[in-house]
Amino acid sequence: MMVAAALLLSAPSLPVLSMAMLSDDDVTAPQPASEELQVSLSWPAPVHLQLERNPYELVVRFDRPIGDVAIKHFAQEAGAQLADLRWNDNSLVMRAASGRRIEGVVEGSRLTVRFLPDSATSAAIAPRSPEPAETADPELELAIARAEADAASGFPDMARRRLAPFAQRYPADKRIQRLIADLDVAEGALILGAARYREIAADDPFARRTLAEAGGNITAAVTLRGGKVFSQAEGAVSGLIPLGRRVSVGAGYRHTRSKADVVYGPTGILTDVVSHTSIADLLANVQLARTVRLELQGSAQLDERVVGGGARLYAGPPERQGRLLLAYLPDVATPEQSTFGGYVSRAGIGGTLRLTPELSVQADGNWNGYGLRGTGDRTRSISVSGGIDYLLRRQSPSLALTYRLDAEYIGRMRARPNGLAYIPLSDRENHSFQLVAGKSWTKWQVTGAAGWTFDRLGNTDGPTANVSATGRLSDGWRLQASGGVSSISRPGISGRQLYLRLALTRYLGRL
Repeated sequence: MMVAAALLLSAPSLPVLSMAMLSDDDVTAPQPASEELQVSLSWPAPVHLQLERNPYELVVRFDRPIGDVAIKHFAQEAGAQLADLRWNDNSLVMRAASGRRIEGVVEGSRLTVRFLPDSATSAAIAPRSPEPAETADPELELAIARAEADAASGFPDMARRRLAPFAQRYPADKRIQRLIADLDVAEGALILGAARYREIAADDPFARRTLAEAGGNITAAVTLRGGKVFSQAEGAVSGLIPLGRRVSVGAGYRHTRSKADVVYGPTGILTDVVSHTSIADLLANVQLARTVRLELQGSAQLDERVVGGGARLYAGPPERQGRLLLAYLPDVATPEQSTFGGYVSRAGIGGTLRLTPELSVQADGNWNGYGLRGTGDRTRSISVSGGIDYLLRRQSPSLALTYRLDAEYIGRMRARPNGLAYIPLSDRENHSFQLVAGKSWTKWQVTGAAGWTFDRLGNTDGPTANVSATGRLSDGWRLQASGGVSSISRPGISGRQLYLRLALTRYLGRL
């Protein structure tokens, strides 16, 4: 049973999962063990059918839905030969009854299924399904199937609420505990999920990777950012270790080389300025509740002695999550800050809401104060960001349309005695539209996006595209690579920019 559940959970699409509930009148007498039964199931043409099979279970994936009437008719014809039948808009799984095995053949838009005697079965030894159900409760089976569908559609909290009464009724059922562990991970409670995996002795690849990640990590990364007038190269190393199930602490070090064509300084306009910045970080993550997480950061710019800290609070499950931000941190995002030592003070609020399995929206608003060492806030602004994501295709490769707003409106900008602004910024309002495609393999995930950015307040319209790849070299090692081109104007930077990032992570968890 768990094999079927896992296959459906890993499917690209699970908007609705149905289950054939046969009444007594629908069930016919089983064929004698020496006979076979052949039943067909037809889809509206054209359709592409793909089979995944083992002797006792058959999984069918398709790109065109099939009607409930056809499936119920198939279930009636199969009768007692069929132990389990579940389906959604693009996948179907069926399991043969005890003592029988199953074979499937595709011919165009028709699937022909044969139920055969299990030759390996003897009177003394009953055949095993891949993973038999632990609790014979039809309501539980239906709840598990629906919870899997909820989780795969991006609603883990809904799935958890559906499972809650059964988790109390059957506390020892490993299928329920496994699903709850999966939901913990989906909601960001990685250490809690890993603890559940260990309790039920889960040893599949996903569980092993989660156990490795929950034990902490060490990451080394290189980031290159290049524009027409300002470019940066950054090397960073960081580490994070857990202290119990709810707290993780860590530290990091970043060194940035910046090159600016023009910098506004106290003696006038400087040209071709190269600067180096070193920043040390202290980090802490606190899981206040299952869906409430607090991230703390303390940072010091070592060469300019700019010291600060910040906190970010996440509250709620992924499908309806709120965010709060309060920070005063060293910042080298603009030419002036990278040259003279800078900081940003920021207060923000935002959230994400999933409206349907295909549609989600997000929005954030921030008050910002940009300053230089020893000067206080020199430039203040309000920034707004938001987005809409619409999933067009769930199957691999997946396909989605995205819209992003990235805007900042300057409220106050103070000038030096020589008339030059301490931190020269200008209003910006970027609207980006992209088509995003993603494909997963056993150990790799590749995502690509391409689109166009419109700058309503400037003249930097242009392409925005990127590609990223994440691969597991083993359970304990991960490699990430990403790069692209952006026409989204940034604070103090306009025009087209190129970027590249490489990161290697070693996970420290005990498997």
